[in-house]
Amino acid sequence: MSTVKIISFGRLKEILGPDFEIESENTDELLSQLTEKFPQLKDLKVRSAVNQKIISENKALQNNDVVALMPPYSGG
Repeated sequence: MSTVKIISFGRLKEILGPDFEIESENTDELLSQLTEKFPQLKDLKVRSAVNQKIISENKALQNNDVVALMPPYSGG
């Protein structure tokens, strides 16, 4: 298990509260753990970034990684 820091933005910050640490092996497991702990996440689309790089697939996590959770966004 790796201990990672979770930071969140926008609506997700309202649900998750202040930044915190959690143990997880990979991003899929992490999102599953968070959905169990915060059921409000179940119906939300969440974008993830690990160490400031947006990811679209499951990624293995290492100790001290920073995982950012963001609501969907669009730009123009």
